Amino acid sequence: MRDKRPVDELSIEELERILAIRKREARLARLQTYENRGRCVRGARPIEVEVPKRLAPHLAPVPTESEAATAQPQLRHADYFAGVTFEDELEPRATRPDPERVRRRRRQLWNAALTAVEIAAAIGLIVLMLGLLQSFEEVSRQSATLQAEAEAMRRAQFVPPTPTPLINLAAVVLPGGHTFRGEEAVFNLEEVPAQYRDQFADFVASLPARRPTPSREGPVRIRIPSIGVDSQIVTGDDWEALKLGVGHHIGSANPGERGNMVLSAHNDIYGEIFRHLDRLLPGDEIIVSTWTKDYTYVVQPNNEGGVVKGHRIVSPTDVWVLAGGGDTRRLTLISCYPYRVNNKRIVVFAVLKE
Repeated sequence: MRDKRPVDELSIEELERILAIRKREARLARLQTYENRGRCVRGARPIEVEVPKRLAPHLAPVPTESEAATAQPQLRHADYFAGVTFEDELEPRATRPDPERVRRRRRQLWNAALTAVEIAAAIGLIVLMLGLLQSFEEVSRQSATLQAEAEAMRRAQFVPPTPTPLINLAAVVLPGGHTFRGEEAVFNLEEVPAQYRDQFADFVASLPARRPTPSREGPVRIRIPSIGVDSQIVTGDDWEALKLGVGHHIGSANPGERGNMVLSAHNDIYGEIFRHLDRLLPGDEIIVSTWTKDYTYVVQPNNEGGVVKGHRIVSPTDVWVLAGGGDTRRLTLISCYPYRVNNKRIVVFAVLKE
């Protein structure tokens, strides 16, 4: 039976008991609301709340002052709390877990695991790509070093590293190279690799002005009717030899012989003998004479960019044009190019007319 007395007739112990009960009821109501909204974990034990020592299990009729005076001495602490049990101290009911919530939780864990695997795979792929790039760079550096060493060894086979008067110019740069210092033409050392320039300068400065007499099988005269060339040929194609006319490269073939006969001359100094080599057309004739016989060579076509010409433009260091022609009886004409610039070489290839 509910106590209907006014508040001013209740003792402090009774008020405390009523207040505790109201708080407990409010807390249980909030828990029920959280559980309905899914914000409370089912099956969890309620929080243990320390029960005030003066709380009673229920509201009972308050004894009169005379009864209280007679009953107070016999009241014991154990009797006052005997049978005290609040709602949140009861054993929670056994409830089954929500299957949908369990499945949702499992999906969340599975998605988190897949995300972690994807992140790890992406990181591994990035690390692998960085490793491959580093490997490619290392291979490129090693290849460049090996190529540089091979090129240095190849050049060292032709030109000795120490100064010597017997230098092989053709192993490094094509003949005819020169530049202008004001109006004076000088040997162009800029075309020579840096490690050989001092050696080349000493060699050019020590060249004799007089040339040896050609042999009876050697070339002595060249005529190119289509561009008006008619000049003597001297032995050698160094700086001093080309001052005298067309130079015959020492070691190349003689007229009519198998191999490559190389003749060089200037285009803008010392007679401008090979000034118009770029006007030669395929089929034009070049006549080279010895002391006893004339030999006629025919200009060969050269296809550059779809245009057929009678000449070819190369770099000063393209010494491959001096190579032997094998069984072919070939003639090669060389001069600087272009006119008054001379940073390239113009080359004309011809073969012996049968």
